Amino acid sequence: MEILTSIFYVILGAAALVAGGEALVRGAKKIAEKMRISPLVVGLTVVACCTSAPEMAVSFSAALQATPENPGVADVALGNVVGSSICNVFLILGVCALIKPLSASRQMIRRENPIMIAVSLATLVLAALCVRPDGAHCLPRWSGAMLLAGFVLYEWWTVRQAKRDEAAASGDNSQETVPSGEPTAAQTRSAALEWAVAFGSVALGLALLVVGAKLFVGGAVTIARTIGVSELAIGLTLVALGTSLPELTVSAIATLRGETDVALGNVVGSNICNILLILGGTVLLVPGGLGIAAQSLYVDLPIMLGAAALCAWFCFTGFKIQRWEGAVFVAAQVAYSVYLMQFAG
Repeated sequence: MEILTSIFYVILGAAALVAGGEALVRGAKKIAEKMRISPLVVGLTVVACCTSAPEMAVSFSAALQATPENPGVADVALGNVVGSSICNVFLILGVCALIKPLSASRQMIRRENPIMIAVSLATLVLAALCVRPDGAHCLPRWSGAMLLAGFVLYEWWTVRQAKRDEAAASGDNSQETVPSGEPTAAQTRSAALEWAVAFGSVALGLALLVVGAKLFVGGAVTIARTIGVSELAIGLTLVALGTSLPELTVSAIATLRGETDVALGNVVGSNICNILLILGGTVLLVPGGLGIAAQSLYVDLPIMLGAAALCAWFCFTGFKIQRWEGAVFVAAQVAYSVYLMQFAG
């Protein structure tokens, strides 16, 4: 009976995460549009960070539940970040490329892909070099602060570069649109209603994410303990797949609409956000820093780095991810999931 209840909690939590992520993305995009933030900045920052909100909610919730007596819960947080980053490349980009080949802009190849590889490599190096007195590998709290600082720097740099590119493209960034006349009372009420709906959507999304994360983590950990599967493996598979649903939804819709660069940018931006913001914040929240299991150090983190490198290589060859390359991604995700289940068993 307990496992059935836990499965119900996982399903209900996943539904709340998807609904919350969708509401948050819609609200955030509307706010960005009303603040006249460019689509490029919205795609690389707002959309990517908002679609990573479920990962943030789950990882932070798991990190807050970790105690010195029960440190295993933190494995869900680590597994969720790493597994979601792998899933974003292998499953989401793979599915989207099967729908339609994904075009890669020169900016994606020159900037975002190298950054994704760099932060993945930095995480692996930090985990390999930082060792506790008992010999266990870890990510100490100072490394979490460093990752968060990297996220702030990345966001600032992205906005700065986007504004510079827009100014170069337009040839004049000094002209501003001057409104013609004062807005009418009806227009003022309509604008106020739009702002209220946008902020209400963000608030509803955050609430659903908090509730969904609590249900999802609690159910996943209970299932793991009941059937004898490690919490790390559950985090790398079930939790990672569940929290990647917003990225899959946004990227698949963008691909179907022909906005393949948006789909690719969403995934790459989400992976950068996963590592710098979510993993960095998780490390700061776990007492004594985040312990790194041998499975993560020697298998999962290298696969995350390999996925980032393979994504960059496919983008570089022909400036496009072809359908057959998408099939390679999907096959890699299936093989990785099968391996995890065997490892956990």
